[in-house]
Amino acid sequence: MFPIRLIIALLCAIAFLPGTLTAQYGDSGEYVIQNAQYGTARRHVDVTNRLKELASRDRTFRMGNSTFGVDPDPGQPKSLRIYARGPKGEERMFEYREGSFVDGSHFRSWGRGDWGRADWGDRWEWGTREPQPEMSAAIQHLREAQNNLEAASHDKGGHRVRALELINQAMAEVEAGMRYDDSHQSREER
Repeated sequence: MFPIRLIIALLCAIAFLPGTLTAQYGDSGEYVIQNAQYGTARRHVDVTNRLKELASRDRTFRMGNSTFGVDPDPGQPKSLRIYARGPKGEERMFEYREGSFVDGSHFRSWGRGDWGRADWGDRWEWGTREPQPEMSAAIQHLREAQNNLEAASHDKGGHRVRALELINQAMAEVEAGMRYDDSHQSREER
């Protein structure tokens, strides 16, 4: 009696295992992600790399400010926009409202993170480049944070030093973005 139950259990496991594995780890989506932006049309951030991290851990997650570690436009309802390319090269945008669940089953290579384009830039819509209007204010806030950290009298465990490094890195990135926008804007005006 025992061997028959064991054989039936093994046959059931073998029969249902491929479907379970495909559901968990399948790569059957039609679209390849090009870029992911989170925020509003007015203020948004590139979250492509963070989306890769989330995708490598799970196929579905709830999306919001805490997911991406940033609130790009405080007090405003935000969206996650995933820009993707289909099997025939067609472009499609998937939009998820703040608080909704994101399911990776539409996308190929979801869990592997085998997607994304470094040359995407700062676009909220297909084919347009939108300057971020608050970059100067962001630099000012970063400088204030830097001054406050430098004025702190005691560094516990090297956290202040690491925070200063991150602020300096963020300022360099924002300033580089401003220079890029300035150089490309002047070319477009010619």
